[in-house]
Amino acid sequence: MFLERHFIIKDLPNPLTIRTALKKWYLPRKWQHELRSQRRILINHQYRPFNTLLDNGDQVDFSLDLNFKNQNYLAAAQYDFSVCYENSDLLVINKPAGIKTHPNQPQENDTLFNQVRTYLGFNPLMIHRLDKMTSGLIMIGKNPLIIPIMNRQLSQKIMSRNYLAVTQYNPQAAHIGSIKRPLGHDLLDPRKRQISSQGLFAWTDYRIIQHNQKYALVQLQLHTGRTHQIRVHLQSIGMPILGDPLYGTTSTRMYLHAYQLKYQRPFSQDFQTVTISIPADFYQLTN
Repeated sequence: MFLERHFIIKDLPNPLTIRTALKKWYLPRKWQHELRSQRRILINHQYRPFNTLLDNGDQVDFSLDLNFKNQNYLAAAQYDFSVCYENSDLLVINKPAGIKTHPNQPQENDTLFNQVRTYLGFNPLMIHRLDKMTSGLIMIGKNPLIIPIMNRQLSQKIMSRNYLAVTQYNPQAAHIGSIKRPLGHDLLDPRKRQISSQGLFAWTDYRIIQHNQKYALVQLQLHTGRTHQIRVHLQSIGMPILGDPLYGTTSTRMYLHAYQLKYQRPFSQDFQTVTISIPADFYQLTN
């Protein structure tokens, strides 16, 4: 599958070599090698050595031969989400609580993936996920070219994901802190994760914004993206999320909301921030 990209550079703070620009745009090394060895990148309609300086106003055209496979899932009858940001590469939506991100079986048609397929008219490319009971922002790719770029932003912590949660208030917990505790499978319950020395490194920053004697409103930033990371980390400091059916207490919903995404726009050094409002009951419960 050949994919092409054509754009004019607009936002470089200073000139960069082609090689440096491709690195700063987070193109995988194998792509950089292919562009150079196959001479598939043109600057102002000509191939240039990779030490050539790029500047604002330069036209960049390239093509890549990608062997990309994407599973075909069913479309949903309708979609139930709001679009928060969209361009030719990316779609950022506000996922409602109570819906899975991705189908597990080909016959499923009631997940967010199925709904986005209905909205787009073609298979979406999920860049990250949210737990079923978590609401808020989730990013979806619209073409295969930008998926490795956004995945590298995730792995290198260029993309930041910020959440708010209502938790039980623990007066013994510090109001600002970092939780760096590895997570592994719970051997007694396959649905759950637990703090485990044999698990994968996980890092969550948190800050208590306000609280009363019962509940706290907690701002959170993920530095890694382990399954149930926020939920297990907060439970580990005595502040389980209100309504968490696995790690907390019962309620009408789980009070965890992804309210902000910040990332570097593909083929640019500019950053884009998408922020949505916080449900009013998050504040009301912690007044």
